[in-house]
Amino acid sequence: MRKLLFILFCFPFIFSGCKKDELPAPYISENPSSQTEILLEVFGINNLDGNLAVAINNSSQQFSSNMESYRDTIIDVVSTEMSIIINNINTGIYAISIFHDEDEDNELDLGLFNIPQEGFGFSNNPSISFSQPDFNDCKFVIEEGQSVVIPVYLVYL
Repeated sequence: MRKLLFILFCFPFIFSGCKKDELPAPYISENPSSQTEILLEVFGINNLDGNLAVAINNSSQQFSSNMESYRDTIIDVVSTEMSIIINNINTGIYAISIFHDEDEDNELDLGLFNIPQEGFGFSNNPSISFSQPDFNDCKFVIEEGQSVVIPVYLVYL
């Protein structure tokens, strides 16, 4: 019983400690090819097991559903920091979610109180609380011919 009370007491501190201070926001990069693309820079990968599951969403409904996305991909983890280029993106407003699927079961593993057991992150690196951040906290705009750099720092709880 004491252990459960201790966990419940510490639970808010676990999530409030997940805000990263002074992280770079998405920015426009030089783009000699003039293709509309996203350069996803992923930092803080704990190990080289499994893969990264990336979902690019262009609406709050997609972002919240966890079932469909504008575009998704799975990339083998080859380094603790990775750069992923996503070409031929339509202009618009997007939000990215990513998780480190260490056991390659295509699902974000959840533990006690639905706490993620694998690393995860979002565009704009919003503060993490008791639920997935809102689309508006993660959104960014891409215009024709732009190369937008999106740094994402994975969080492991």
